[in-house]
Amino acid sequence: MELSVGEASSAGRRIFTGFIRDLTEQQRAEFKLQELQSELIHVARVSAMGTMASTLAHELNQPLTAIANYVFAAKDLLERDGPQPLDMLSEAVGEAAKEALRAGQIVRRLRDFVARGEVEQRVEDLPKMIDEAARLALMGANERGIRTKFEIDPTIHRVIADRVQIQQVIVNLLRNAVEAIGTREVREIVVRAARDAQGMVRVSVADTGCGIDPAVREQLFEAFASTKEQGMGLGLSICRTIVEAHGGRIWAEPASGGGTIFQFTISSVDEADINE
Repeated sequence: MELSVGEASSAGRRIFTGFIRDLTEQQRAEFKLQELQSELIHVARVSAMGTMASTLAHELNQPLTAIANYVFAAKDLLERDGPQPLDMLSEAVGEAAKEALRAGQIVRRLRDFVARGEVEQRVEDLPKMIDEAARLALMGANERGIRTKFEIDPTIHRVIADRVQIQQVIVNLLRNAVEAIGTREVREIVVRAARDAQGMVRVSVADTGCGIDPAVREQLFEAFASTKEQGMGLGLSICRTIVEAHGGRIWAEPASGGGTIFQFTISSVDEADINE
């Protein structure tokens, strides 16, 4: 409810006039819009994992196969006649345990990424967020001959962010970079984090792909604009929604020597920013 009060005078008397406006419907509509937006962001995360399903299956198959091999090797050692080679048994069991932990980490990262939780911005470790997102997004990249470099300003640590949503942006940009490189001769992705002149942290993902089609460059972050034949054009639009909700901005520009650099900004809370 909103109350407005006006004052006037008539024949030496003050007259007060009040107006009451019911904002319930407006507030309900705004809340519903926020819910729909949050749901769309969540659906985009699940969809991204769907497109990566075969890669995820391959990544999980590796540690599970290794576990089976180490366990069978330990079984064979135990069934040998004579003294038990305890050092070899210990090594086989230890390696199996390492692979089990590796598989668990993959599943845990996937579960956290697709979880439907409340949007909450808090102080987060940016290098850790980038590392976790890259491990998820770059599964299978090494097998395709893609080299990834990380150039993170060592003074950058803490930012204000919803961890999963910002990781969603990073995952989306990295997957786009992998797809853009395709079968190009130079196959490299560079992830950077640096401070900008406004005191924000700028995160960038540069690829050596084919670049952006000039026909869609101006509408790149609009809904349903896509450079992919089978794409719906929602990924970058959702990235923009997330970044702007964090008080930053996102943009793309051509990279020198070919390819594209996608960049976005986010608020930092490191000591260097407080002292400035």
